[in-house]
Amino acid sequence: MNKIKFFLITITLLFFSNCGYKPIYSSTNKNNEKLLYVSVKSIKDRPGQILRNNLSKQLNPQNKKAIPKYYLFVEFNENKEELGYRKDMSATRTNLVINVDYNLKNINDGETILKGSTKVISSYDVVESIYATIIAEKDARIKGLKTISDTIVNELAIYFNNIKNK
Repeated sequence: MNKIKFFLITITLLFFSNCGYKPIYSSTNKNNEKLLYVSVKSIKDRPGQILRNNLSKQLNPQNKKAIPKYYLFVEFNENKEELGYRKDMSATRTNLVINVDYNLKNINDGETILKGSTKVISSYDVVESIYATIIAEKDARIKGLKTISDTIVNELAIYFNNIKNK
């Protein structure tokens, strides 16, 4: 019985080791270099600045000098949804909903080559202390913006990986 298990495990490992899976963040993947050529345009308000900084750091982590070939335009809006209520109808829990639309445009001809949107919902508690509520909201916003920047960078990496394979 042990020999059969060993044989099946060995065959399974050999089969999956050559399935064609290639990680997009490997050091041998040259498509990651294309991310260096993406320039993030300015985004309005303070949360937009935070999102732009997150995207810039992720697209060019070593801060290499590169002449941009693509512009990334990002627009976002933010809403609050109150969830839990006390007897006096004041909120105890709030969702911060961040919607983002983004466009990747070629600098040479201005053509939109990738368009997408993403949505993040971050929750925080509304407590009696106003300061604690403000800090909780700020933390939820920062975490939501980090998640959005991760999603956008992943979409860009997948796009650049797919256009090379076509």
